[in-house]
Amino acid sequence: MIKFQGGGLRVTRFVALGMASTVLLSFPCRAADQSGAVNAAPGYSMTGNVSFNSDYVWRGLTQTFGGPALQFGVDLKHASGVYAGFWASNVSEKWVPGANIETDYYVGYRTGLGSLLTLDLNLLYVYYPGGDYRKALDGKTFTRSTPNTLEPSVGISYDWLSVKYGRTLSRFYGWNVNNSAPGVFSAEDPQAGVTGSTRGSQYAELGASCDVMESVNVSLQLGREWIAHSTGLNWSYARIGVNKTLADNWSLGLSVWATTRPDAFKNYAALTGNGDTDSVARTRAVVSIARAF
Repeated sequence: MIKFQGGGLRVTRFVALGMASTVLLSFPCRAADQSGAVNAAPGYSMTGNVSFNSDYVWRGLTQTFGGPALQFGVDLKHASGVYAGFWASNVSEKWVPGANIETDYYVGYRTGLGSLLTLDLNLLYVYYPGGDYRKALDGKTFTRSTPNTLEPSVGISYDWLSVKYGRTLSRFYGWNVNNSAPGVFSAEDPQAGVTGSTRGSQYAELGASCDVMESVNVSLQLGREWIAHSTGLNWSYARIGVNKTLADNWSLGLSVWATTRPDAFKNYAALTGNGDTDSVARTRAVVSIARAF
């Protein structure tokens, strides 16, 4: 069971987002056309996409410190269900020390289990060229630790509903007792931080995606992130999105993110040491324009 913690206004926003999603998903709905569905035709297929976004939000946390993001992805699939892909986005050094780019490499296997049930096994490697906590602040505060992360996951979908679980085989994006211990995060919670190895951090996610009318899709995510051996860092997140397909494979999207926002993420100081702060887990609306090819 996913637990949602917190109080006051942040929980009110989180609950309000959930209520809004319930209303939207009450429309008569058919399963959305999943671009990752297994192709019944023999051989390989390749698809790609490029998008411009007003922010890059990942599991409720901004990766660009509130700035815009240009993103690009390519997927290669085989009729057997095996697939591989590449995805990239700009990120901010204020959040990921020494890195301006995130690159994701993944392989997986997707297969049907009956007429509606689908199993998806995935292995993701997230690599940040140049990323290193040793480059944060004055260059002397932290020792070397790269944010690169290896994370397998398993997902099951039934019609337009899905569940997913993942667990890191590496440290969680480089967090350790040197660079993320109590006192390193926001002064709002000086006790929050990492107390041991973050290897084995986990997340669980419930999703829904359906076409409520021609060319209009509504999607929902509810998730929980657990940071291994930590205090005050676990958070829950929710996203509701609406996407409108346009001509020539263009589309417009609007997503609203909310989290239970641990105090550790409030007024978080930029790791560049320039004095900028951002509540990286605050409620955000993200507008995007994308093209598939």
